[in-house]
Amino acid sequence: MRKITAFFIFLAFVKSVYAYQGFGWNIDPETAKKVVAQVGDKKITEMEVQRYMKVLLPMNYYHRTLTDEKKKEIRKKAIDYLINRELLYYEAKKKGIKIPEKQIDKLMEELEKRYKSKKNLEKLLKQTGLSLEQFREELRKRLAIDKLLKEHVSVKITDKELKEYYEKNKYKFKEPEALKIRYIYIKVDPSKPKGRQIARERAEKAYKEIKEGKDFGDVAYRYSDDLSRIKGGELGFVHKGRFEKPVEDVIYKLKVGEVSPLIETELGFHIVKIEAKRESRTVPFEKIKEKLKKELTEKYQKEKYEALLEDAKKELKVVIFDK
Repeated sequence: MRKITAFFIFLAFVKSVYAYQGFGWNIDPETAKKVVAQVGDKKITEMEVQRYMKVLLPMNYYHRTLTDEKKKEIRKKAIDYLINRELLYYEAKKKGIKIPEKQIDKLMEELEKRYKSKKNLEKLLKQTGLSLEQFREELRKRLAIDKLLKEHVSVKITDKELKEYYEKNKYKFKEPEALKIRYIYIKVDPSKPKGRQIARERAEKAYKEIKEGKDFGDVAYRYSDDLSRIKGGELGFVHKGRFEKPVEDVIYKLKVGEVSPLIETELGFHIVKIEAKRESRTVPFEKIKEKLKKELTEKYQKEKYEALLEDAKKELKVVIFDK
């Protein structure tokens, strides 16, 4: 779990000042106070939603007009985030997690030093719709949630546990038969009157050069329309389902070293060289270990995170008034 510091929390609020100037920020006081959702006794206002919508705005949307659909998506994420935050904070308090006032004081002092004075800090926070006291509460809430996640959601899986999971679930790590191939694809351009004929002639030239003994990789680089051309047509090992059925019906009958005949499909022409074959196998533990560790860690953390939310929902009523 990522550690949350006062500075990074503050940056999120400052970002909301500069991100998307004019995108729903200058709202009148009455609209700002409008209750959008409620978690137990805690009311979530339009101002909070607007603030977090800006925090959530991805960098690639800056200086670009947002569609109504995208605005709705970001709004839903902001509301969901704020609801989950209150649920997690409730769980943190229920489990006796407290953030000492001295810790909050120290973090506030660090921010005051960074921004030269308490007055400067107060001025910047005011632009996000927060007072110093409200920001202190934000700090307390975020840090309590961070501690909750660290203590009750973080997962550490040992190599022994990974190995045991692997042995019990070997069927999940089976790979089907695979072919290591080089590939040439000449596509048919349907926008041209004689697109198929042009593609056929190009494919036949490429095939003729291969039959004359020219290097397959060189021919692929010069003729192929597939992205693999930059690697001489090399695709590595591929499983069934990678190609259209007419192509697979041919290539899985070839021997290592053989080149397929020219294969025509609706989309174009294909030439395939078989470089190696690999029988169906179970992926070795050492090869899958790191990926498996990451997947299981994320899976278990998600389960624990959702369990915390569900526990809180059993005791707190969640109502969304406006999506």
